[in-house]
Amino acid sequence: MKFFAVLLALALFAMTMVQCLSLPDANAKCVMDCETQTYNSICAADDKGTTKTYRNVCVMKVENCLQNANFQKISDKECP
Repeated sequence: MKFFAVLLALALFAMTMVQCLSLPDANAKCVMDCETQTYNSICAADDKGTTKTYRNVCVMKVENCLQNANFQKISDKECP
């Protein structure tokens, strides 16, 4: 009977550990691998009309996520 209780406790512990390890990291939600993207300058604008040049679309998306912004690509070249 004690053996069964120990085995059950170990099984519950193992299940808890698996669930904890599979949870996504809340701090990593904005992480994207933009280093593998080619340099392709884009011009983007937000809802207020502010323009900004980004290295590529990936960098723009990461910064949007980190800054809670809403820049969208408007051209395939640097902003004037």
